[in-house]
Amino acid sequence: MEEIRSDYRARLEANAGETVRIKRNIQLIGLLRLVVFVAAVWTVYVLRGAGVAVWGSAALGGVALFLGLARVHDRWFRKKELVDSRERLLRRELTLLDYRFDGIDGGDEFIDPSHDYSFDLDLFGGKSFFAYLDRSATMAGRRALAQELQAPDLDVDTIRQKQAAIEELSRDTDSRIDFQSSGACSGERRDDAATADVLAGLPRFGSGRTARLFIFSLPPLYLLLFLLWGVGVLPGGYIGALFVVMLVVAGACAKRVTRLQEMLNRSLQSLSHYSRLFARIEQGKFESVRLRQLQRECADGSGSVSRQIARLRRLLGNLDQRCNFVGFMLLNGFLLWDLRQLNALDRWVDENRANLPRWIEALAQFDLCCTLATFRHNHPDYTYPEVCDSRRPVMQAWALGHPLIPRERCVCNDVAPMNEETFQVITGANMAGKSTYLRTIGINYLLGCMGAPVCAGRMAFTPLPLFTGLRASDSLADNESYFFAELKRLQRIVERLRCGEKLFVILDEILRGTNSADKQAGSLALVRQLVEAGAAGIIATHDLTLGTLADSLPGQISNYRFEATIAGDELSFSYRLQPGIAQNMNACFLMRKMGIIPPGAVGTTVKNATIGSNVP
Repeated sequence: MEEIRSDYRARLEANAGETVRIKRNIQLIGLLRLVVFVAAVWTVYVLRGAGVAVWGSAALGGVALFLGLARVHDRWFRKKELVDSRERLLRRELTLLDYRFDGIDGGDEFIDPSHDYSFDLDLFGGKSFFAYLDRSATMAGRRALAQELQAPDLDVDTIRQKQAAIEELSRDTDSRIDFQSSGACSGERRDDAATADVLAGLPRFGSGRTARLFIFSLPPLYLLLFLLWGVGVLPGGYIGALFVVMLVVAGACAKRVTRLQEMLNRSLQSLSHYSRLFARIEQGKFESVRLRQLQRECADGSGSVSRQIARLRRLLGNLDQRCNFVGFMLLNGFLLWDLRQLNALDRWVDENRANLPRWIEALAQFDLCCTLATFRHNHPDYTYPEVCDSRRPVMQAWALGHPLIPRERCVCNDVAPMNEETFQVITGANMAGKSTYLRTIGINYLLGCMGAPVCAGRMAFTPLPLFTGLRASDSLADNESYFFAELKRLQRIVERLRCGEKLFVILDEILRGTNSADKQAGSLALVRQLVEAGAAGIIATHDLTLGTLADSLPGQISNYRFEATIAGDELSFSYRLQPGIAQNMNACFLMRKMGIIPPGAVGTTVKNATIGSNVP
C-alpha cells in the first residue's frame, strides 16, 4: 500500500510543476493580448490620416491577432482546469487510502432498506462501500456503479469479461486518471440518462424549409448589397433597412429562443463536455473483449461520437453568443444568428437522439470499468475469484478480509465450502466478530459478482442472487413492528425459493423480537426449510441450539464459532473462526464489569455439555 501512496504523491508533485508552467503561460498570453490591443489602437491612431484602407487593414489585423490569442488563452485555461481536477483526484485517492471519508459523497439517494442486501451491507451512505469505491467521471457512470452494486449481471461469461477489462485498465494508470480528471472538470453533472429521455420526446424546434432557405441566403444577400453599394448602384440605406428588419425578426423570436436555449443547456450542457471522454475511449488500444465492445459503441455512420459531441459543444457555445448585447445586435442583424443556431441544434438532436442512449450507456460502462480498475490498482494484493458454473461451491475462500478494514487491523478467515442445500451456523459471544464476518462474506461475494478483485488470498464462487437479513427496522409510517418487518423479509426469501430461484442467503440473529422458546423453534424450522428449498448460506446466532441441526442434517449443516477468552478480569477476542459450537459467552461478564449487575449474580461461562459440537 505504501508503494501506491508514493506513486500518487509523485504524481501530485509532477502535477504541481505542470500547474506552475500553465499559470506562467496564462499570464504571458494575457500580457500579449494586452500588448496587441494597445499596439492596434496606437497603430490605428498613427495611421488615421493614411486612408481607411490602411488603418482599416491594421485594425483588422490587430483584431484577428487578438482573437487568435484569446483562443490560445482559452485552451490554456482548459489545461489548467484539467490539472486542477487531477490534483483534486490524486488528493482524494490519498485520503481514501487512509480510510478517511471527509467530504466524500456516499450516494445517500441510493439507500433502500427494502433492498435484498444493500442496506445490510452498508453499501450506501456515510463511510460506505460506495463512498470508498466511487471514482465516476460522469453522472451516468455513478448511476451505473450504484446499479452494479444493487443488481450485478450474474452471467459467468460476462463476469469473466469484466475481470479482464478491469485488469487491463488497472495497468494503464495515466489514461485512467486522465479520463477521470476530464470528467471531473466537465462542470455540473446531470443525469445523462434523463437527458436521453428528454431528447427522445422533444419535438422538432427548428424553422420551416422556407425560413431556413432565407436564413441560408442572408450572407450572400448582404454581400450582394455591399457590392452594389460599393459600385454606386444602390444606396447604403437598403443595407441598413435589411439590418433593422432582421433585428425586429430576432426580437420577435427572442422569448422563444431564450426558452429553448435554457432547456437545451439544461439537457445537453453536461453531455457537451464529454467529447474528451469519448475521445479517450475511441483512441484506446484495448485487448479485452468488453473494452473493445464499448469502443465499437462509440462510433456511428457519420463518424466518431467525440466529434459529434464536440460539434454539439460548439453549437451550444454559438447560441450563447446571443447573451452579449453587442453580439446579439451584430450577429442577428447580419445572420439571424439565433434562428440559425437553433436550426443547427435541431438537426443535431434529430440526427443523434436515437443514438444518445447507446452512447451514454457505453460511456457509463467504461466509467464503471475505470472505477473498479482504480479499486484494483489501489489493492494489488487482492485476487480475482474463480467463477464457477456449478453450484459446488457456491462460495469458498481462503484468508478472506473486509476491504473497509485497514489491512494492519484486518483479521482474515477461511470460508469453508458452502454448496447448494448446505448452511453454516456461526455461534459466538457478543463482539466476537460474527456480524463482521457475515458482512465480509457478503461484500466479497458481491465484488466477485461485479467482476472485481476480492480481499482474499483465493476465492471461488458461483454467481447467485444474494439475499441478506443482517438488520431490520420497525416502521411507524407503515405501522410495522421490528419483528413483523423481519418476518416479511424472511417471507420474501422463502417465497423466492419456492418459486425455484436459487439464492445465497446470509442471516444474522433472526427472530430477535420474540421469546427464547419461540425463537428456537422458529429458527430451527426456518433453517431446515431453507436447506430443503435448495438455498446455500450462512447464519450467525447466539442460540446454541441451532448447532443441533448438524446432528439431524449431517453434511448439510456445519458449525463454526468465534470464541471470547475470559482470563480473570480481562476479556479478549481472537476474531479467528474455529470449527464447532461456541463455548464461552460474555454478556453477564460485561454487565458485571460495567456495574449493571452485582458480582457473582450469574456465571460467565456457558458449557455446551448437553449440546455437543460438530467439527466438519
